[in-house]
Amino acid sequence: MSTREPSDDGPTGDGATDDGRRPLPALLPPVLLGLAVLLVLQMIGLALAALLHLPIPGVVLGLVLLVILGLVPRTRGILRVAEPAGTPLLAHLQLLFVPPGVGVVVEMGALARNALPIALAVGGSFLLALLVVGRVLQALLHRQDRRRGDDGHQRLEGSGA
Repeated sequence: MSTREPSDDGPTGDGATDDGRRPLPALLPPVLLGLAVLLVLQMIGLALAALLHLPIPGVVLGLVLLVILGLVPRTRGILRVAEPAGTPLLAHLQLLFVPPGVGVVVEMGALARNALPIALAVGGSFLLALLVVGRVLQALLHRQDRRRGDDGHQRLEGSGA
């Protein structure tokens, strides 16, 4: 006689239910199921971008949808299902930069013709981001000092400077 306790995978211990059928997630390996989840989210994002005529790539919308699903407590299980596929993809993320790199080399002529606007856009966005982050940091530090009840001078005097 076996004293084995029943498990979640059915009385036979092989994942089958009483009638011999396996639940759907047990039919697919975890990595394949995770890839299916990621591809479904990508397809939903592509469909949203096409239907709503959004200037955002559908793949980005799919990633935003994945993040939103991770923030909602009831749908966090979707992230756990997608994780076995996402972990190896993140481990080899550098390979995903090869196609854009090839695209840059192929379009080198167009990039050279538009070098000034591209440089201004990249430099301007960098400068703007730097200024915004600096202002936000200053505001947060000022707010932290007000909460402590000092104006920042005590920090310098207390450090021996």
